[in-house]
Amino acid sequence: MATDVIIPTDMWAEDDKTGSIVIWLYKDGAQVREGDIIAEVLVEKVTLELEAPTSGTLRIKVEPEVVVNKGDLVAVIE
Repeated sequence: MATDVIIPTDMWAEDDKTGSIVIWLYKDGAQVREGDIIAEVLVEKVTLELEAPTSGTLRIKVEPEVVVNKGDLVAVIE
């Protein structure tokens, strides 16, 4: 069963609407564990960490530098 990795709505300030993945810290297909920092997200000149919500195989859906919104799907963990 796959688990969606989304940009949490509480990750940045209410006024901020978009951000971008700066870097994925794991490659597509890598094994990750729940709580691992899997990516860095840039929002209004602040870099925030995105954690894996569960353990499994990371499948990246959004490449770095692509603009994302709160709640957007950026990866799946299978």
